[in-house]
Amino acid sequence: MFCVIQEMATKKVPAGNQKKIEVYEFLWSAKGKDHCEYKWRYSDERFERPIKPSYRISVHESYRENGKVKKKQTVICTIGYYEVVDWGDWPGDYVIGGFASKAEILGLEESELADLIYAKWQVIVDHIWEEYKQTEEYAAKQENNRIIREHNERVSAFIEKYEVDRDEYACCYDVFGKLRNPEYLEKIKADYGARKEYERKSREYRSSYYEKYSGNYGGYGGSSYYDSSASNYNEEDKAMLKKFYRTLSKAFHPDSNPNRDTAEEMKMLNRLKSDWGV
Repeated sequence: MFCVIQEMATKKVPAGNQKKIEVYEFLWSAKGKDHCEYKWRYSDERFERPIKPSYRISVHESYRENGKVKKKQTVICTIGYYEVVDWGDWPGDYVIGGFASKAEILGLEESELADLIYAKWQVIVDHIWEEYKQTEEYAAKQENNRIIREHNERVSAFIEKYEVDRDEYACCYDVFGKLRNPEYLEKIKADYGARKEYERKSREYRSSYYEKYSGNYGGYGGSSYYDSSASNYNEEDKAMLKKFYRTLSKAFHPDSNPNRDTAEEMKMLNRLKSDWGV
């Protein structure tokens, strides 16, 4: 039993990869405001591919019947040159009915059939890749992959830094990392700064409030001072709470958040305003 790989003519080859990545503007409106995201896509122009062969893989075996030597041929599959490049070299992906069905016909384990085929098939696969890696198409594909990989890394870092959605990056930068909308970037930075400043002041206020409460009353339990009604705040407290409200209302106002719904945040903020008496 042995494997035979026959080179066959191919009438048509699949289209080549796209040549480059391009930026386009995605325009949309929300709440009376126009917005623009700088998205990317592959160009329509593709590489031309020369006609390359296909490879018919079969297994031949000899056997005796009525004292005569006979030969049997079992076709495994046919794989095109560019199918190896685009989809991979595993014959099982090209077998109608599954690789196991061919192994069963031959009375072999799948691993045995694979070893039989790859003893010859691997040499051809290595040649295909060695040749393809010298092409302009391969170089362009690697460059496009690099651009997308580095773009995704920049997006992830931006999201982590400013705690925003992925689309916010696209409102500022394109896929090549070029800043397209510096004004929108400054808005994102300002909103982030306002949120962090509010968090800092909130921590300071809570710390000061509890220290004062603990010092004056010896603890939290059972005192009416622990109630969050407006009567519990003096004028100095209310002045600070009013600053908190202004900072928060600016950060969560719908006009400052065209890409997300902040209605729940504003409802909670207005309830707090009422409780604080400011």
